[in-house]
Formats: sequence, structure tokens, C-alpha cells
Amino acid sequence: MQKEQHASPPNEVPNRGQRRSAAASSAEGQTPEQATGQDGGGNANPTSPPPRTWRSLTYRFIMVWVHLFTKVPFPTRVIDKQHLPEGQGALIVSNHASFFDIPFIAKGAAGRHVCFVARQSLAKNRLLGFVMRSCGAVLIDPKAGDRKALKRVVEHLQAGDLVAMFAEGTRSKDGRLLPFKRGALLAARQAKVPVVPCALVGTHRAWGRGQRFPKPAKVQVRFGEPRAVGGQTLEEVREWIAAQLAGTDQESLPRADGSE
Repeated sequence: MQKEQHASPPNEVPNRGQRRSAAASSAEGQTPEQATGQDGGGNANPTSPPPRTWRSLTYRFIMVWVHLFTKVPFPTRVIDKQHLPEGQGALIVSNHASFFDIPFIAKGAAGRHVCFVARQSLAKNRLLGFVMRSCGAVLIDPKAGDRKALKRVVEHLQAGDLVAMFAEGTRSKDGRLLPFKRGALLAARQAKVPVVPCALVGTHRAWGRGQRFPKPAKVQVRFGEPRAVGGQTLEEVREWIAAQLAGTDQESLPRADGSE
């Protein structure tokens, strides 16, 4: 989440957020005002990137709840978390089969903030809208070319955030992998950051599409090696996720025409 900051008077002791911005900006060769997107007078500077998203109190509270809530009914195994690049942004591309996918990805990346890309319509619920905005989510309109949202995602990636996106565009009805939307990697290409594939196994049994209530299930969060964006990257990411789902009830089955 981004937090507005104002320049402190000369005799005022900088608050914790300002000290954090100063430290981060020193490491990146920026002034605190540049890092916070402000000019010397405390005014917004639209040409500067936003500060790296930090875990807000809302985000921290939700993550504590996620860890406690999932400990017994949803034992979670995180595999190859080391593939998340340190010190730089990355686009996490995952399959989508459950209401719980977002908290499980966030749990898998524990210790780092994950900015999620979500449908704008979800924010119509006041509580959910408040939570998403407080946690730094980027809301998009999938039916329109949302260039502002794309620009925001690119800014997050360039600032060093992890951004999670569901390339299928919607939740699978049975947990099996759906075709990926073209342009899913556009933000990573523009930001010049790597793509990290993520396979969620078992979340559809925890609370899949069509289930009225969640039920106990074992869950795995698997991260793949980061890869640069190229002409075949989207297909490679989908193939990797499909391979991780092979042998489970989420395995993609061939259709009558021979396609998946």
C-alpha cells in the first residue's frame, strides 16, 4: 500500500515511514522526495515511481489471520520459494481455481509484500474494496483496455514489488488449467522484470468455484525458476504450471479435438 507522506519541518523528528524512505532512497541513489513521489515542497511528483509497497497494518493483520486460519484445516507446503528474486520486482503468474488463491500466494511469499491484480468489480463490496486498497492491490476492468491499471502495475514492478496475476483471467470451475490471456505478460515486458510461474495445487478443494463453504484440504504453493520475457514465455509458463498439476485431479485433460 502506498502511504502519503509530507515533508517534515526542520526541527521535527522524521517518523518511521520517512526514515524508511530515506534509507531506501539512499540505496537506490534517489532523494527521499523522489522515492516518495513528492517534490521538495511535499507535493506529488507524477514523474517519480511510487515507493516500494510495504506491508500495511491491514496486510499484516490479514497475514496473521491467514497463517492461523490455514494451519490446521489447510496445511500448506511452500516449494522453491528461493526462486522469488530478492531486491527486484517480479511478476508472479499463477493458475486460479479458488477464492483462497490470493492468501495462499501471499503466504507462499511470506516476508515480502505481494501486490495483486484484481477485477475492479470485486471492490463493489465495501469491506473487500477496503481490504484490497489497503493491501496495495491494483484494480482493473478486464472488459476495457485499462491503461492506467497497466501503468500502475509497471510502476509497482519497477519499484521492486512482487506483483501476482492470474493469466487465465477467471477461476477454473474444476481446478484444471484454462487458456492464458494474451497480453498477460505485457507489464513484465514493459518493466523489464522476470516472470516467476506459480502452481497452486489443492486450493480448488479448499474452496473452489461452486462450493458454498470451504472444506479442509492440503495445499501446495510451487514456485518455478524466474525467466525473462520473450516470444514464448507465456506458453512456457503455462506448460510449467500444467506439468506441476500433472498427476493430480487438476491435470489438464485433452478434449475431443486433441487440444487442452
